[in-house]
Amino acid sequence: MKIKRNESFRFHFDEPVAGEFYLVKGGQRTPIGSMKIHNISPSGMAIATPLKLPIDRSTSIVVEFSLIRGLEPLKLNGRILHEKWLDSQRLYGIRLETTKDEQQQIIDTIKQVVKATS
Repeated sequence: MKIKRNESFRFHFDEPVAGEFYLVKGGQRTPIGSMKIHNISPSGMAIATPLKLPIDRSTSIVVEFSLIRGLEPLKLNGRILHEKWLDSQRLYGIRLETTKDEQQQIIDTIKQVVKATS
């Protein structure tokens, strides 16, 4: 098996993590919706929500969540790439528009989650 060194890892949660999101298009913001994070990497995530979200390059999504209770929530921008059904909800793939610092913060937080659950 060939390993791609430039490909980031993806962490899958045993229990999805709750969070919130809203959409922004043309300077207009939608009301806050709830989501469950199924997996995350420094540059993307998969979220489930019962809401139908537009898959449109001109619409950005802002996700806000905390992987560890008591830590300040991360607030990240992204774009919805794809959608598929997961039971009675929709699972959306999101490409996060993260800086190097935000990517490192995600990695460090995932390490803390793994350490706490080991």
